Amino acid sequence: MLRTLAESRDSSLVFALSVPRVIRRSMLGMLLTLAVVAAAYSADPDCMPNASLPPAEVGQPRNLSDFKAELLNYKCSGAYDREFREVIDQAITQVVTRARENREKDHAQLAIVLDIDETSLSNWEEMKANDFNLIEDGPCSVAKSDALGWPVPAAPCGFVEWMLLAGAKPSDTIRLYTKARENNVAVFFITGRKEIKKDDHRVFDATAENLRKAGYKDWEKLLVRSFEDKTSIQDFKTAMRIEIEKKYKIIANVGDQYSDLRGGHAEQVYKVPNPFYFVP
Repeated sequence: MLRTLAESRDSSLVFALSVPRVIRRSMLGMLLTLAVVAAAYSADPDCMPNASLPPAEVGQPRNLSDFKAELLNYKCSGAYDREFREVIDQAITQVVTRARENREKDHAQLAIVLDIDETSLSNWEEMKANDFNLIEDGPCSVAKSDALGWPVPAAPCGFVEWMLLAGAKPSDTIRLYTKARENNVAVFFITGRKEIKKDDHRVFDATAENLRKAGYKDWEKLLVRSFEDKTSIQDFKTAMRIEIEKKYKIIANVGDQYSDLRGGHAEQVYKVPNPFYFVP
């Protein structure tokens, strides 16, 4: 028996060495990817795939629960963060390149524009607690904090109350923000968030607090919609960029929604992924 085991082990070794190097590299990459996915699932049991979901019926769309499971997998597998990071890398290249060119010849005042929700801040914990449903009003109680001290809702959570908690985590956009400030590029935040009442500034104050907690320290201006504002988000954001252009040259506009980016008035636009919700 010992001899048989030894022979089997030797045969396996010979087979492994005989596999072409490209294939071995591919297998290693696949194993590493599976390990990362497994680590993500083990870190967050809510991200475990639901094996009991039925396949799609012929001629019918997939079950809604299946779509939600796909969203969980997209985030928990690391694919969302990876694709988000790729967009931010492109924006950083633009900022560094334009800042260098500006120092050499133009000497203009440069700026970038950043959206907030799912661009500069991540509401993942609120979205997950709500099972990807939008709950505008209602309480938002916090059950615990994560390993870094950010709040985790105990149950489905009203978005207005979630905003006022100022507990959304920073996204990878913080790298772009830091690089912009290092290159003397001003940063403007333009958000679709809207005040709750007339002459009420709680949303502005909570948003500013949340940005500071997340590491955004010295932005030029934060622009929040007033309670009286009746324009579309796209029109509001376009109008704010026009105002900024009276003094600055906007070299990059970054957002997760097309309504963040349409309307012009930026040299380049960068859309980070967001399959979780749509804002017209």
